[in-house]
Amino acid sequence: MSAAPDASAPVAPGAARVAKLWYTRCPVPTASGIAQHHRWLHAAFEPLSVELESIRASDDRSVRESHFRHNLPGSFREGGNVPPIWTRSRGQNTVVVAITWVDEAQLVLVRPDSPFRSVGDLRGHRLGLTQGQGTDLVDVARAESLRGLLTALEINGVPRHEVQWTDIPSQAWELRERTTPAETRPHPLLEALLAGRVDAVFVKGASTAQALARGLRPIFDINDQQDPLLRVSAGSPRPVTVDRETFDRHPGLVARYLAVLLKTAAWARRHPGEVAAAISAETGSSLEAVRQAFGPNLHLSFEPQLSPTYVQGLRNQKDFLLAHGFIPADFDFDAWIDHSALTLARGLVEQIDLPTLAGRARVA
Repeated sequence: MSAAPDASAPVAPGAARVAKLWYTRCPVPTASGIAQHHRWLHAAFEPLSVELESIRASDDRSVRESHFRHNLPGSFREGGNVPPIWTRSRGQNTVVVAITWVDEAQLVLVRPDSPFRSVGDLRGHRLGLTQGQGTDLVDVARAESLRGLLTALEINGVPRHEVQWTDIPSQAWELRERTTPAETRPHPLLEALLAGRVDAVFVKGASTAQALARGLRPIFDINDQQDPLLRVSAGSPRPVTVDRETFDRHPGLVARYLAVLLKTAAWARRHPGEVAAAISAETGSSLEAVRQAFGPNLHLSFEPQLSPTYVQGLRNQKDFLLAHGFIPADFDFDAWIDHSALTLARGLVEQIDLPTLAGRARVA
């Protein structure tokens, strides 16, 4: 039996040293987002002379697309689960080294003057689904809205064939960092609902604050379900993935990255106000919108885990995406998950210092 990798060693024997790593995270609450907001990830790798760069901040579109394709060597990703499942299904050799789970508002919405009071009232009526345009990337927004609506229908005993499905064209996913406030960005589903082109839509996360501010009325919140597997969405669970070569050849670097996230999660539990401020910046939303969308326990939600529930939630989403044609093929899900890096990270976490960086400019 081979010896376990050494978490304190930045590279495996015979592997070339790494000068640069890439990271990316979705514009949603993530441990990686908080850590990069405070520049803790960068500081943790500086003693090793390893530079961290943001994929989504790159001027090169091919680099930015790695947020979806995960084809950039030496890259980490934390965020929504649709792109990592999609790219693994297409044969990209990645590894899930941890999972986070942040519950959020998941609302079925109708117009304020609508006669509908429950999901059961939607029988025979029009439900909106986004339809992405002009890209070969997986249609995350459509997967998100279909999953949310089908979950709401199933919980309320409404077969999918008893509603009408209406496609709403939407723009391609913006790969760059967001610069406009979430409350002012166009939202195709909300516009279609307000214009009367559909009778109900599904919206989750920070976008729910915009919807409520515009007078739309929720008739169901999936986040109220006690069973976490009923709360699975395109947003949660959120896998932390790394390319296989980096995982195999640089176990110490992978463990160090995860150790920073573990330390960040511990810090978050003690600093709810600072967490809300960081997530406000990450999502481009107001503090009020963050609190409304993610609730009072947001700061307790960032620990990277590979618990049975988290893993089953991710498997559940893979099965959903396969069943509904969002991914081209099935794959060996169990082989995709590896606990070793997180185990190593737990042994390394006490060596990680989160420096006080007040006043430093936030990086992308």
